[in-house]
Amino acid sequence: MRLRPVVLSALFLAGIPAFAQFTVISQPTAAYTSGTTLMTIPGANFSTTSSLTDGIETLTFSNTVDVRTVPGGGWATWGSPPNTEGNTPKVLAITTGLTSFTITLGVPQNTFGFELEPNSGTQVITATYFNGGTVLGTITQTIVGTAGALLSAASAGSPITSVVLTVPAGASGFAMARFRYGPQIGGTVGTPALSTSAFSLLTLAMLAAGSLLARRENIDGRFHL
Repeated sequence: MRLRPVVLSALFLAGIPAFAQFTVISQPTAAYTSGTTLMTIPGANFSTTSSLTDGIETLTFSNTVDVRTVPGGGWATWGSPPNTEGNTPKVLAITTGLTSFTITLGVPQNTFGFELEPNSGTQVITATYFNGGTVLGTITQTIVGTAGALLSAASAGSPITSVVLTVPAGASGFAMARFRYGPQIGGTVGTPALSTSAFSLLTLAMLAAGSLLARRENIDGRFHL
């Protein structure tokens, strides 16, 4: 059968993918540090908190964290440049076998990141970045618990509203440092997905094609293909 031009156009447009923009920032480059705001961790070692704020951005944590300092202030080691900004940060730590931890941003940001190290062993840790209930992207890293901290950061086309960490119980906790936020940085990585408008066009095109096929019967009741 022959499809009318309008049907072909709809199918063509529907076949053009929309892209969810998500760029992983694996090291604290100059572009990342100069394009973001660093949040200072206040408080004495071993004090506790469930949030962090700089008066503009407020991070709310799903669990209470301890304030500690590397080294000698409750957390022994950290990663070194170029993987981190330095090896003696103040950190926020969890020291139990917690396996899921959520950071909620009070003000959604296009770029958000932090350094991360498990308490024990070498662990595969995943950070899932969300815009509301929509997953923007994930960062999965194998991180060494002794002097192996790495940056978990991303820049997205849609604002980041929360990050969920998935951590093996064998890590016996983890620490986070150098929380940064800011506008979108650098290029984007596309994840093909049909947009709502493209999906609607595709549905209309399929209905139109079916209608045309139903009408293309010859006199003996068979279809012209």
